[in-house]
Formats: sequence, C-alpha cells, structure tokens
Amino acid sequence: MSNNNLRLLSPNELAELSLSPRAELAGALAGDPTEAVEVFRRIDRGYRSFIDGFGAWIATTQCFVAKHYGIDGLQQVGSADDTYRSALLHGLTEEDIVGCRRPDRANRIEQLIGQGDHEAALACYDTLEASYRRIHDVECDRLASVLSQVYRAWGPDVLEAGIRFAGEHTLLGWMTHDVSRPAEVRVRQWAAMQKGNFAEITVTETDDAFVIDLHPCGTCGRQVAGGCYGQNLDLAVVTEDHPLTFGKGPVPIYRTHVAVMHFLIPMERTGVPWPVIRCPAGLEAEPCQVMLFKNPEATPPEAYEFASP
Repeated sequence: MSNNNLRLLSPNELAELSLSPRAELAGALAGDPTEAVEVFRRIDRGYRSFIDGFGAWIATTQCFVAKHYGIDGLQQVGSADDTYRSALLHGLTEEDIVGCRRPDRANRIEQLIGQGDHEAALACYDTLEASYRRIHDVECDRLASVLSQVYRAWGPDVLEAGIRFAGEHTLLGWMTHDVSRPAEVRVRQWAAMQKGNFAEITVTETDDAFVIDLHPCGTCGRQVAGGCYGQNLDLAVVTEDHPLTFGKGPVPIYRTHVAVMHFLIPMERTGVPWPVIRCPAGLEAEPCQVMLFKNPEATPPEAYEFASP
C-alpha cells in the first residue's frame, strides 16, 4: 500500500517529466518568453551533451588501446566502415555536419520565441531536433563500432577493462555528486538525460524510488530495432557468459557498459548499483527501466538481482 506522505512529486509534475522535449517546449511557449527560451536552451544542451559524451567515450577508449597496445593496436580499432554505413543508414547530411557546431541554428529559435512566432519556432525546432537525432545515432554507432573492434581484437576481458578505463575518466566522475543530491533533483536530471538520448519515457514514483520507463531506450534499443546488429551494420554481439553480460549472453555491444559503469564499479565502491537499470534480455528492443532509489544506499538487492539478462 502506498503512502502519499512519502511522495516527493505530484502527478502533474511526473506527467511533465514524461513529456517529449517538443511537447515540453510547446507548452512553455504558452507562457513567459524568457522562460520558454530557458526551456529550449536546456533541451538543446541535453542533445549536445549526449553527442559530446559519445566523443569523449571514443577518445578515452582509444587512449586505453594506445596505452596497452600502441600504434598497432590503434590500427586494429581504426576502421571507419561502420561509420560510413551508419551515416548512409541515418541519412546524415552536409548541413548536419556543418551545422553541429554552429550556434546560429539555436539562436534563430530563441529569436523566434522572443518575437512570439511560435509556429516558426517549433518548425525550426523540428528541423534542429531531426539533425541532432541523425548526428546522435551516427555517433552512437561510431562508439559501438570502436567497442566492437576492441572486443573482436582482444575479447571480453579487455573490453571490460576498456569500459572501466573510459568510465573512470568520464561518467563515473559524476557519481558521487549525483547520489548526494535530493531524489527529486536527481530524477529531473536523469529524465532530461534520457530525453537527450532520444528515449521516449514515462516517469512514475513509488514510496521508495522514482522509475523511468524507456520505450525504448535511445541507444542500443533503437540500434537493435534499426538492424544495427547484423542487418544494416556489423556491430558486435557479446555472446560469452561474462560479467559484461551478467553471465547471460548474448548482449549488444553498446549494452555491455551497463554492467560495468552502472553495476560492477558502483557496487565495488558503494555496494549498490548506480542506478538500477533493467535491460531487456538478449537482442530485444523492448522497453527498459531506470530505478532511482530515494535513498541510494538502501537499494534492495531484489531490485537488481535480475536487473539485466
């Protein structure tokens, strides 16, 4: 039985967190223009941050390979064939490439919001969002291709070591700060992150946790659905019963980071996952789930014993 006294967000607040970025912006346009601009800037940062994060992960993986295998090793993870195929698959355009680092696309949307031209602002937003999606998907595939090449060259143990190295130098530096914040602050950022990853989400709350359902997630879920594991691209599937697969392969290559960055390393440091992520089994593109316990230290083992395949 639930206890509403334990709830931190109202049903309306949870519904707002579940809105798509476009719906969120459209709603903000009905209010104060200055606040609408801030909503757009937050959405824009979310997309750019995820794209930049892929680049940082690729760079740290290359650094790991260079450190352990030198130039010869870098040559083994240097093929761009999958990236070329990915660009064709997702319809990457010259405008996407040139415009990715250009501020004028976002500036134009801010100007239209300030002028009260909501229809034109949303039309420009749709164009920008579609561009970000193509760039995001190609960058995600590029990362998965590099991880695939590491796995095929040296096997799952080295892949795990490489993901550990990358995690220590990127995402995991944020873990201590994240878990120290109030749960209602954490869920807002994690929801925004998932939307920046092009996931469609639904946010709910229990007495003990916030639950973000992704249907599907914006990375390996959409990769699987898009035929990136064998049909359209040659991304690797990790088949071994290994910690990377929670001992239950097969797992799409991108999904292996969940075991390392969200379970193995956090549990070594704190005794609990960060956060609990429930992935679908095998090569499915089914919904997955992020569980943010209000007291992370009290995350119950039954919440994550079968969190992944």
